[in-house]
Amino acid sequence: MRVLRWFMGLFRLSARSMKDKKGISSIFIALLFLIPFMIFSMFLIESRFLYTIKNSADDAVVAAALAALKSTNPVDIAYGEYVLDPNAARDTFYEYLKKNMKLDENMNPLPGSVAAGPVHVDEFIVYNPGSYPTFCTRGTFIKNTSIHVVVSFKAKRPALTGLFGKYVDIVIHRDVDNFYNLQEE
Repeated sequence: MRVLRWFMGLFRLSARSMKDKKGISSIFIALLFLIPFMIFSMFLIESRFLYTIKNSADDAVVAAALAALKSTNPVDIAYGEYVLDPNAARDTFYEYLKKNMKLDENMNPLPGSVAAGPVHVDEFIVYNPGSYPTFCTRGTFIKNTSIHVVVSFKAKRPALTGLFGKYVDIVIHRDVDNFYNLQEE
């Protein structure tokens, strides 16, 4: 209620100022500050929204990579180093990525997906014993059986489309391992 009274008082004051032409400069200066402030506020809200979209997609990629790591024998996983079949891991990864990100068979988004266009798996590398210790193509140190994944897609920008374009490119890079060692006594 207080805010409504404040806005109404401001409106009446500006209407009186407009009648005698004395307050036109103050209204003009207020608009010069108000418009950039509103654009900055929209930018902050939009950046948090896009950050949420990226986190959601990142969770989907990590979950799919963990599912792919589990595609091997769980007993071997518990006792240290194990060899992961790259083809089985790739198939499992794609299966779960499609489910997690709501994609069709051609990696195009279904209703409710965070992606606004096709999802591309740019890199998928399985690091097995003998191929590590090493660094992945993006510089992360690999010291266990791991899956290196880079996924990219476009997300629709909710506001400020005229200033920055209609879509945002999102790239997710993850190196996922499930290091767990069961010690025998």
